[in-house]
Amino acid sequence: MSLVKVYNLGYDPATGIGELLHTTTVRHAFGMIRREVADPVELTMLGDRIVPIALELTRELSGAWVEGAGQRSVGFSYRAVHERDHWTCAYCGRSVSKTPAREALLATVDHILPSSRGGESSWTNLVSACKECNNRKAALTPEEAGMPLRAEPYDPALSYRVAGHAESLPVLVRA
Repeated sequence: MSLVKVYNLGYDPATGIGELLHTTTVRHAFGMIRREVADPVELTMLGDRIVPIALELTRELSGAWVEGAGQRSVGFSYRAVHERDHWTCAYCGRSVSKTPAREALLATVDHILPSSRGGESSWTNLVSACKECNNRKAALTPEEAGMPLRAEPYDPALSYRVAGHAESLPVLVRA
C-alpha cells in the first residue's frame, strides 16, 4: 500500500518546499480530505483510481503536535495551560478546578489579548483563570481591567521554570 505525505500549511508543490509532518495511508488521507482537514496537492493513478500522494493541511499545525517532534515538545491544549499554571488563577491566585466547590472557582482559560481583538490561542496569550476573574476581565487587557498577571505565561517547549520565573532554554551551538 502506498503512503501519502502530509505537509503543514504553506507547502509549495512547484518547488517541493514545505514542512513534512508525517506520512499516512491512502484511506486516512481520504478521511482527512473528507473532514476538510487537508487538501490534496499531488495526485497519481493507483490501478484505476486517482489517489493523493501529498496533502497540505488547511490550518497551520504547531510543531508541538508533529509526530516524533521529540521529548521536549508539549502538546498544546487548554488542560495543558492549566497544568503549566498549576491550576491557579493568573489574576487572583486562587486554585481552580474542573469540579469546584464554588462556581466562581471553575477553571477557565483566558486570552490575555482577547480573541475579539485579534488575540490568538497560544502558550504566551493564554492563562488559567477562575470563572469570576475571567468574567470580570471580559474583553479587556489585564492593564485595562486593572488586573495584573501574577506570572508571565510561557511556552513550556521553549523554556523552563527557575525559582518561579520562566527562562529561555540555552541554545546549543554545534561546531
